[in-house]
Formats: sequence, C-alpha cells, structure tokens
Amino acid sequence: MTIAASKPYFAPRPPEYAQIPDPIRRKNWFGDSNLPGPNPIFADFITATFMINTPRFMHKMQKKYGDSCSFFLSRRLFIGLFSASAVHEVTVAQQHKFVKGVGFARMRKVLGEGLLTNEEPIHLAHRRMMQPPFHHGNLDSYVTIMHNLVNEHTKDWQDKKSIELAPEMMALTLEIVSRCLFGLDSHQYTKAIAESMEVAIDRIERTMLPGLERFDKSGIKYFKEFEVASDRLVEIAEAIISKRIESKEEKNDDLLGILLQMKGEISVDHIRDEVLTLILSGHETTANVMSWAFSYLSKNPQVRKQLEDEADAASWIKENRTPTYQELEDSSPVASAILQETMRLAPPVWIAPRIATEDCTIDGIKIPKGAHVLVSQYVTHRNARFFPEPEKWDPSRWADANFEKSLPRGSYFPFGGGSRKCLGEYFAIAEARLILLMVAKNFRLSGDFPKAQPRATYRPKGAVKNKVSLR
Repeated sequence: MTIAASKPYFAPRPPEYAQIPDPIRRKNWFGDSNLPGPNPIFADFITATFMINTPRFMHKMQKKYGDSCSFFLSRRLFIGLFSASAVHEVTVAQQHKFVKGVGFARMRKVLGEGLLTNEEPIHLAHRRMMQPPFHHGNLDSYVTIMHNLVNEHTKDWQDKKSIELAPEMMALTLEIVSRCLFGLDSHQYTKAIAESMEVAIDRIERTMLPGLERFDKSGIKYFKEFEVASDRLVEIAEAIISKRIESKEEKNDDLLGILLQMKGEISVDHIRDEVLTLILSGHETTANVMSWAFSYLSKNPQVRKQLEDEADAASWIKENRTPTYQELEDSSPVASAILQETMRLAPPVWIAPRIATEDCTIDGIKIPKGAHVLVSQYVTHRNARFFPEPEKWDPSRWADANFEKSLPRGSYFPFGGGSRKCLGEYFAIAEARLILLMVAKNFRLSGDFPKAQPRATYRPKGAVKNKVSLR
C-alpha cells in the first residue's frame, strides 16, 4: 500500500520557511577584529581539515582562537561560537534570528519535514501536536514496555561469550521506540534500518558543505547510495504506517495513533516524515549513548562497581517488577551521573549549525546576515571553566545535585535548547537508566574502547565487540 505521494530526497525546501540569505563569500568579507581565525587564503585547506574530523577541528579552533572565531568553508563565512552565553543566545534567547544551518538540508533528504528538520511557521504547531505522547503522565506505561523489552533482549546474552554492542543497542532501542510510539514490533525492519541508516548518517555529514548538492543527480555511486538509502527508509516508514492502519487497532494514545487520527488536518507525507524522524532521533541517538556508556564503564571498573551496587540495591530489581518512572529516577543516581557524563563527552548530537537571517549581536560578537554559525555540544561541553579536567570521564562530578544547577545556561545542552529542545528527553533518560541498571545487575561487559566516527550523530566506530560475563 502506497502512503505518500513524494519522497524527501529531491523535495524542495518548503516555501513557507524563511528565505535563506545569500552567503558571505570570502571575497566580500573584510574581517572583524573580534573574530580571530586562520587566514582566509587557506580556506581550501581548512575545508579539507574540517571534513576529516569536524569535532576535533572545532575544538582545536576554540583552543587556539578562543570562544569565538571565523573561518571559511567552501569559501563561505563560518563563525564558531563556543561560550555558554553565546550558545544560550543562539539556541534560546535569539533563536528567531536563525534558521537551521549546514547539514539540515542534507538531513531533509532522509527525514523530510519532520520535527527535527522543519522550520517556522510549521515547527511550533507540529511540536505542540506531538507533545501529548511525551507528557510525564505517559512515562510509567513506557517504562513498563521498556522494562519488558530490556529483559527479553538481554536474556539472549546469557548463552553468549561476546556481543557486538553497537548493533545490540541499535536493535534494542529501535524495538523500544517501535513498541512505545508506533505500537508495533520492529524486528522485521531492524536489519534494513541499520543498513540504510548507516549510509544515510554517513552521507548527511560527509556531503553537508555548500556546493556538494550539485552532485545529487550526478549518478556518482557515493551520492546514488545516499538516495537509495533514503528511499529505503521511506519505504520502511510507509510500511510501518500501513501495518498500523491495516491492524485497525483503536490505540490512539501513542504518537502514531495520534498522528493517524489527524489525517484530515495533516498530510500523509508529514506523518511519514515524523515516523522517519523518530526512527533516527528516537533510537539512533540513545543507542550511541549506551554504546559509549558501556565502553567508558569497561575502562573504569570502580564506577562500574558503583553501578552494580546500585542495581543490586534497587528494590524493583530485587522484587523482579517494573518500577514507576519516579522510582526509577530515585533509585538511579549513579546511572544518571554516568549518563550525564557520557553525554557530556560523547553528545549524541554534537553540533547545532545555524544561518543568521538578520544582522545580530551574539555575546558581544556582530553576526552578519547570511553567516553560517556553529555552536557545538562537543566543544562547549569541554570547557574547563565549567568542567575541571574536561577530557576525563568522571561521573562523580554530577554526584552533587547542585552541580548542574550551578552551571551557566548554555554550558551543557545534550538535548539542545529553546523551542528546539528534544521532545523525547525524559523518554530517552528513562530508557537509558533502565538499560544501564538492568545490564549491570546481570552482566559485565568488557571490550576495547572504540574510536569515534562523528557523522550526523556521534557514533562509535564499528560494531564495538564486547566480552560478556555473568554476574
């Protein structure tokens, strides 16, 4: 059954969105004494360096030039803003002066106009429409589903000597999103989603610089694979919707049920795009955080022991029952600290690119209309003023409940900020706490620490093979 009339890969930017200003090109930029940076004459070399390892490039720029700097990529002006106050102004206080920046046009090729990629005036209305399933009142029922699925999934580990951690976490988090938000079993789609998402995540980030879009219709294999992966994910999202419609299930309190009830008010393309968005943002990001968290725990046996002790002490685990959301929160200070520290050093979304739609001043820096602006969780979370020994993974820094409250706005933003803050924040936190505690109760994982593979999300490279031992 065909659901949607068009596919995202070649869809134009919707006319309702704010017009993107012309970029500021190198030949038209005369510099700003408040914006140090590399000599523009080296722009082509800088572009290559940027593409090799973007998070490392930006971190080096911050260390060399400070919390604000300018550089040219594809001969267009980019401004890095890394201070906490600048982050807050760009993402919250003055967010209306910006639209989504580089990378999001590429992301639209996969996710269409879902909540992660769309702009005003559409975004806020869609956000309000999608809020009900994420209300706190629904979290207890989600925790019940999550608890059962973690039990089912990890039961298979008892007979294994090793697992591939990254695919395991991807499969588990996909099933959690599918059952909680779509009301469906995802097993038949797991392999296809993993294969297509691997390509899509890579191409989104590796083809994000202005000018590369000219190759989209070229037939070059690298770009053709991007189109094929995007179309395959679209087909999966349409199949999920068709399956739900054909089931004639009356469940209307999950996200897909709510969207299908509104078919007269929203397009079927929009329903599909939101399903696509949740496939990416609802499982990919959490799976990455889990893979990083268990990798850090493998390197830090003292913290792992603290987590195991916490799991052993949790009454809901002892009694083999499902906790409420509040009980889960109250019984997991160590798990929560592990999660916060992991998202500090390995933020699932590690960059928030914007384009200025008008001249503005951010943290004392004049930003011209048309400039690309980069704020980055990866960089700002490594600010030694707020996080002593910033490269050290140290969950104990979060042990004092007042620590996070003492941080200035914009210094820690793993879920984004403003009207763009992740709608599923508490859903993801509950899921991550459950996985950490339930795995720690029964298993001990150990493996080599993976290299990073920063793409559209901050992924560990490879399958992340781990030995499994029973506790």
